[in-house]
Amino acid sequence: MENQFQISIIDDNIKMNLLDQHIIIPRIELPENFMSWQSKSRMKMFKTLLNDGANSIKVQPSHLPVIATLGNDEFPINLATRGMGVLPKLKYLNKFTYFFEEIKKNLEGESWPETLSLRVEAAQKFYYKTNFFDNKLLGGLEIFEGQTANNIQQNPLVSLLYTGEAPEFLSYQFNGVIKFLDPQNDYYRFLRAARELFAFDSFHIPQVNYPAGYLFYPAEIHDKTPYPRR
Repeated sequence: MENQFQISIIDDNIKMNLLDQHIIIPRIELPENFMSWQSKSRMKMFKTLLNDGANSIKVQPSHLPVIATLGNDEFPINLATRGMGVLPKLKYLNKFTYFFEEIKKNLEGESWPETLSLRVEAAQKFYYKTNFFDNKLLGGLEIFEGQTANNIQQNPLVSLLYTGEAPEFLSYQFNGVIKFLDPQNDYYRFLRAARELFAFDSFHIPQVNYPAGYLFYPAEIHDKTPYPRR
């Protein structure tokens, strides 16, 4: 699975040909409070997992934005919910990928409930500190190969909408470009390893295959967080 055109990341620019036009889009940094929310919400989830079990996890708004893609139908906008989370800075990528893969390998054959604390401890080592996060990149795994994937193959310009919980209701729309990852890519390996630490817990729908991964390069931000109108 791949985009039907070339996408290049050169310095802080996204370069591609789309609709017979050569497009250059500057990359931007994700907001600090968004990155902090990504860390805090994950750490809160891990605490809930340990104290109350996987069945107590009902929503994961920091990980499951709505993604809008463009097709060619009469109603061209397609909406779906996709797991799309933070990634390590390049200098930490191999470190955490190898660490997660080794944890999974070492725990194979053991009971998932009995190893929960070890898996949570491993994940916390990455998510507790925003300094590890790449603030110009998000990533996820493709599972269903449906309309979202079909649209992205034809047009990589997409929007993500994150909406947080009460009482803050932190909310952001990120517009940007998505690029497919094949299973040999280092970012794909990280995404798969991070997911498979918890792949068999009840807040994940079990999957046997992830045909591709995604890198999302943010290019525009709209703060949608509600505020009192006075």
